[in-house]
Amino acid sequence: MALARAARSSFFRSRGSIPCYSCGKDMLFDVGQTQRFLPSLESITSGGNLSHFSGTRKVDIASFGSRGIRISSHYQSPYAERVVEESDSEHDIPNYPGLEATKPGEKPRVVVLGTGWAACRFLKGLDTKIYDVVCISPRNHMVFTPLLASTCVGTLEFRSVAEPVGRIQSALATEPNSYFYLATCTGIDTNKHEVYCETVGKVGLPYEPYRFRVAYDKLVIAAGAEPLTFGIKGVKENAFFLREVNHAQEIRKKLLLNLMLSENPGVSEEEKKRLLHCVVVGGGPTGVEFSGELSDFIVRDVRERYSHVKDYIQVTLIEANEILSSFDIGLRQYATNHLTKYGVHQVRGVVKEVHAKKIVLSDGTDIPYGLLVWSTGVGPSEFVKSLNLPKSPGGRIGVDEWMRIPSAEDVFALGDCAGFLEQTGKQVLPALAQVAERQGKYLVELFNRIGKENGGKAWSGKDIRMGEPFVYRHLGSMASVGRYKALVDLRQSKDAKGISHAGFMSWLIWRSAYLTRVVSWRNRFYVAVNWATTLVFGRDNSRIG
Repeated sequence: MALARAARSSFFRSRGSIPCYSCGKDMLFDVGQTQRFLPSLESITSGGNLSHFSGTRKVDIASFGSRGIRISSHYQSPYAERVVEESDSEHDIPNYPGLEATKPGEKPRVVVLGTGWAACRFLKGLDTKIYDVVCISPRNHMVFTPLLASTCVGTLEFRSVAEPVGRIQSALATEPNSYFYLATCTGIDTNKHEVYCETVGKVGLPYEPYRFRVAYDKLVIAAGAEPLTFGIKGVKENAFFLREVNHAQEIRKKLLLNLMLSENPGVSEEEKKRLLHCVVVGGGPTGVEFSGELSDFIVRDVRERYSHVKDYIQVTLIEANEILSSFDIGLRQYATNHLTKYGVHQVRGVVKEVHAKKIVLSDGTDIPYGLLVWSTGVGPSEFVKSLNLPKSPGGRIGVDEWMRIPSAEDVFALGDCAGFLEQTGKQVLPALAQVAERQGKYLVELFNRIGKENGGKAWSGKDIRMGEPFVYRHLGSMASVGRYKALVDLRQSKDAKGISHAGFMSWLIWRSAYLTRVVSWRNRFYVAVNWATTLVFGRDNSRIG
């Protein structure tokens, strides 16, 4: 650090300057001074790695100005950036390129982290006549998660469950001061009202990782959650999760690959059984729906198109307790019987360890597998854990009844990454799509009202009445179990009384409800056409990629 500070001070004392025509300001160094400076720095730090200086002549300073990125005069040299980056403080980097704070007379800027259910419902309803909006996320679309399991076996196409965020909030693509940035947030400075970001992937930008900052008037953290692995060895390395479209794509490719490899000559009986053994860990709605889709795929399609190996394929569902524990007991029993009838072997046990070709249960049982899908719920992401913000029980970001973070002015959190603080007296809500969507709807209505009362700017909302706090009322739960059967549980809580039904009529209700909840008419059309195509012609078993 001492060497970095010495180098930095030496560098900024350089005398000459070259005009930067792209920004109309003087740069802090001249070519000759830089050529003399670099060798001396290398000699001082012999044995160190200064390889990032080698590509600096390729920097296009004008490129920093695209899509609203502004550059302060002290950051017009990538050399300076690399030295400043060695600062003692992780985010003590005032010279990142980025969006500066809004000026008087400009619309307040709302920054949204994430493109999940909560974030997209918020974005959809935000009044862009009042606010400019910036959305930052490592994906540029929302995933309609209730139908994601159907894409793994070809019931639906992948694009049917992905909605581009630019279609949800058109201002991100059309308004001059609203943007979508494909990046991950690495830190938040609540005192400076800034977020620090890093772009996704390595694509040859002037320096990598490419980092920038965005100033905000209001910040909405809706960064979602990550799959829970409970620290079990081998899960992350060997299992597939089912949270994103690319997860479903990988599951589909692996499933079809195993089916085709098992038909090759010379493959032993034991190896065929292993390749075609699909194991699902987790008996919640996602695990049950995927097991149901998989069993339906086997009954309707595999036995017709892979007749040589149709007797080897098997599905096993592993759950430590009862499947669908939040559903009515009668519905749980119906689901158990239905899945068993159509070939899903159910095992009650706890996974101790996961290897490349087998699972080890806590009782010592080994279960060989060819495909392993892990669906045991979600927990706080590493990003959420890293934030110096109050936490609710379970490790989520702690919020009050208005989805505010009490210790951080103008910062809100919602969705799977947020939970009520203990002092609110409210329970942490489950990580469900309907919870996130309702929170997004509540918060955007609050923002629109605050904006109309001139409370949208930073530090300006203290004296504005917040209105009624957020109250969640459960609308019920649904789950498909395959073969035109589903469960519908309309009770408001696990112990309450209400309507619960299973069977074909419930399956029609399930499909109708989700078809109407798909975000756009375009995707509703896709889903309806995919369902009709599958019904008439069966599922597509092409393996692409």
